This record gives sequence, structure tokens and C-alpha cells, in this order.
Amino acid sequence: MADHDQIESQAGEKKFPLKTIAVIGGILLVEAVIITGAFLMAGKPATVVADGVAADEQAMAEQEIEELIVAEKFPNTRTGRTYLYDTEVYIIIRRKYQQQVQQKVDMMTARVTAEIATIFRRADPTHLEEPTLATITRQIKAALDELIGRDEQSGDPLVAEVLIRKCTRFRADY
Repeated sequence: MADHDQIESQAGEKKFPLKTIAVIGGILLVEAVIITGAFLMAGKPATVVADGVAADEQAMAEQEIEELIVAEKFPNTRTGRTYLYDTEVYIIIRRKYQQQVQQKVDMMTARVTAEIATIFRRADPTHLEEPTLATITRQIKAALDELIGRDEQSGDPLVAEVLIRKCTRFRADY
């Protein structure tokens, strides 16, 4: 039993590790002095000047613009009566593609108009009565993407969106 009491007395007499704490504190103090000295010796960072012109040019190139591509009257006889739809179709393109798209549209004005006229002639009357003309807009966008094409570098369509500003129905067979 004497051995057991001796082991308990050794375990109970555990000293506070003052040397270990002093060594760790000294190391932390030396690190702090070295890091602070390094930052003071390095000086201030170089000043940064933004190039506003380059940012403005890039923002202007990405700006969306509207272009009128067709303003015509298109017939539809799917109901048994002939109706004319007085229509204006605009496309939204980025300014950086404006000249490229204008050249293609100018070269293919008849094709673009014929493609849109075909879409109107084939359209179901319910599609022409939709409040947003979503079906017709989607079909025109698909046709224009095929005719005008995509950007060679990014692969994005040149036409971002199609807007049908006016689509007024008139009866033509009185």
C-alpha cells in the first residue's frame, strides 16, 4: 500500500509549467517583432490608378441597343378569313455587334422579311392573340439566329432578344 500512496503523492505534486510558458511567450514576442519590422521596412503599397477610359469603352461595347429590322403588314388566313397584321419587329443587340448585324440585315433584307412573313402565315391564330406574342417572338428569334449567326469568338448569338413592338390585326376580306 505504500507504493500506491507514493504514486498518488507524485501525481498530486504536479508543478505549474512556468518554463514552458515563458519559452512559448518569448518565441511569440520574437515573431511579433520580426513581422512588425518586416512590414515597417517594406513601406506603403504602390498607389493604384483606375483607367476610366478602358472601363467606359468596354461598358459601351456591352450596352444593348434596339434596331428596327422589319415594319410590314403580314397576312394570315388560318381562321378562314384574311387578316393583316401591321407589325414592327425590333432586335436587341450589343453595340459591339451593331455594324456586323446591320451589314448582314442589309444584305439579307428580303430573306429576313420573307422568313418573318412565313412565320406569320403559318402561325396558329391563338399564337397571334397571345398578350406577349411569346410564341411568334421565339420563332422569329430562332429564324434570325439562323440567318444572322453567332459571334465567332464567344459563340453567343448576335441577336440578344426580339421585340414585337406593334402587331395590330386588320380584317382584309370585306
